[in-house]
Amino acid sequence: MRFRNTELWKIIRTVLEILLITLAIYAIITACRWLGISEAFAEDSYPGDESIIAYVICMPGDYVNVRPFPSTRHDRSGYLEAGDEIYLDGRKKNGFVHIVNAHTESGEGWVYKGYIVYDEPERVNQKAVVSCNGRLSARRYIGGKRRKWLQPQQTVKVYYWTDEWALTDSGYVQSKYLDLVGD
Repeated sequence: MRFRNTELWKIIRTVLEILLITLAIYAIITACRWLGISEAFAEDSYPGDESIIAYVICMPGDYVNVRPFPSTRHDRSGYLEAGDEIYLDGRKKNGFVHIVNAHTESGEGWVYKGYIVYDEPERVNQKAVVSCNGRLSARRYIGGKRRKWLQPQQTVKVYYWTDEWALTDSGYVQSKYLDLVGD
């Protein structure tokens, strides 16, 4: 009797086929994640209808990368400058938002949401005093990790101001905790 005709061989062959299918599925999922096309968990929805107007907020003279996929693993396909008006189509993945009608070669792409505000940023270039009861977190980007602590009555330079956020020389700070002072 040949081994290939036995029950043991049929079981081994079935197990190997299942392992091969599992490895193929794992390879496809890994490749999709690497390419930045994996499905993300649902995030907060955006206000409004089809196309949402938003603005870029970053340091003066700096820029925010636009990428072809929602991942930093990909080279940039363009960039946006502070105060640029952009249009969001409501798609979001991996912490990125999809922009359309952009001033880039492709006209669309993905931008990290930590550099997007919905109120037009005002270029103020003024000093402000921290006005809170305890220390205040200055962040790397909107909603991002803490960059440093600011103390009550500490003075910071403010570059851009919106109803919710201010971009300071120390990082992104919630504007409700700052009082603008004269030049």
